[in-house]
Amino acid sequence: MEGIVIVKVSELNGLFDEIKSVKKEIKEMRESEENLKAYSIQQAADLMNLHYTTVRKLILQKKLHAKYLDGDTGKCSIPAWAIKEYLQKQNEKVQQ
Repeated sequence: MEGIVIVKVSELNGLFDEIKSVKKEIKEMRESEENLKAYSIQQAADLMNLHYTTVRKLILQKKLHAKYLDGDTGKCSIPAWAIKEYLQKQNEKVQQ
C-alpha cells in the first residue's frame, strides 16, 4: 500500500542547505587531509615521475620544499602541497 506524503518546499530547501553544508565540510576535510600528507623522496619521485636524484637536486636547489627530520641529513619529508605547487609551476612553464 502506497501513501501520499506532503512536504513543504521550505522544508526541502532546508534539507538541500544541510546537504550543501555537509558536502562543503567533507571537501574541506579532504583538502586539510591532503595538506597533512607527506612523502619520502622516493615516493615523491614516483608521484612526479622523476628520478630519485632529480628530486634530491630540486630540494637542494630550494625548488621543492622539504623538511629533513634530523637537521640537514636523515629522513626527508616532502609535503603533498609542495609537490602539487611544484607541478603546477612546471605546468605553467610548459603552457607559456
